[in-house]
Amino acid sequence: MRLAGFLWMVAGAAWALEGSSVGGLYEEHFPPIQPNCTQSLTDLLLLRQEVQLKELKQESSGILREILTEIKGSLARTPTSTGASCPGNFAAHGDTCLYLAKDTDVTWEAARLFCQDLGGDLAVFEDANAFVNALGYIKGSAILESLTIWVGGSDLSLEGEWKWISGEDMPRGTPFWGDYYQIREPGGGPRENCAVMHGLDGFLLHDTACSLKYKPLCEVKRS
Repeated sequence: MRLAGFLWMVAGAAWALEGSSVGGLYEEHFPPIQPNCTQSLTDLLLLRQEVQLKELKQESSGILREILTEIKGSLARTPTSTGASCPGNFAAHGDTCLYLAKDTDVTWEAARLFCQDLGGDLAVFEDANAFVNALGYIKGSAILESLTIWVGGSDLSLEGEWKWISGEDMPRGTPFWGDYYQIREPGGGPRENCAVMHGLDGFLLHDTACSLKYKPLCEVKRS
């Protein structure tokens, strides 16, 4: 009986030790899920998505830079028409080439022939921008403010009907025409049928006798 009791004690101790070892190994390899495990998994997924978006953004930026670089190169290879040159002593201003003959004093008709020999004609101003360009050229030419300059306008065909030599009607009033003794030009009547830029009035337009001798402002259209 004593031997049987001893064997039962040894067997019970072995079973207890075996159960303890198995439980420890399970807990070691399969630890219990922590309460914040779900939150950690969510944070991990969000972090991964953020990294993917950042990589996609960097890739898109690289593609955009390549496109912009190609466009810039194409523009650099495209020729422009702004480089059209002017003949002789003509200077580019807007869409035209201008030349003021500082050393030439001729009548209005002779001024036209002078400019035509250079491949152009007396200057005309189709709009305010063209007139401003001419004023800038004249005032930058280091000439006396008392000079008078022929331009391509007259009312020779019909008194009071002022036209450019190109056939268009000349604009009237501000900012083209100046004043003479507080009277708005043109005001000379049938005795003054040709247009000039009058230096004493800031090179605004005045009418005067076509037989007088002034300096021609020639113009050639830029191609």
